[in-house]
Amino acid sequence: MIRAYQDTDLDDVINIWYEAAKIAHSFISEASLAAQKEVIFNTYIPIAKIWVAEENKHTVGFIALLNNLIGGLFVSPKSQGKGYGTQLIEYAKSTIKDTLLVEVYQENYKAQKFYQKCGFIWTGERLDENTNFLLLRLTWNKNDNF
Repeated sequence: MIRAYQDTDLDDVINIWYEAAKIAHSFISEASLAAQKEVIFNTYIPIAKIWVAEENKHTVGFIALLNNLIGGLFVSPKSQGKGYGTQLIEYAKSTIKDTLLVEVYQENYKAQKFYQKCGFIWTGERLDENTNFLLLRLTWNKNDNF
């Protein structure tokens, strides 16, 4: 089930982000992850539109949108491969007027493959100045998919 984020979800969202990010971003130092965590949860969580995926009333994943940019899509490592990420993407697509964007690290091959499977195409890249890793920009256009 997908539902709107509530303040009571914060601890679950933080734990899911951290556990999934350690695996997906294993190439990023622990110090950089800690710094990202501070920015994400002090700056972005308060302004993002967030939805969570639940299984048996337990939060198993979330997606956070900053306008039409996916600021984060993370699923608990124990719940990955069960379709929750796809459900969250499809829900986000249903809320977007035309274009949905995401940036993924070049080293995160699993995320690249996932987003491409969901209909996103590569549209650019930039250097993440905080980590010095390349971010790939992927775009999904509603008009291209109807």
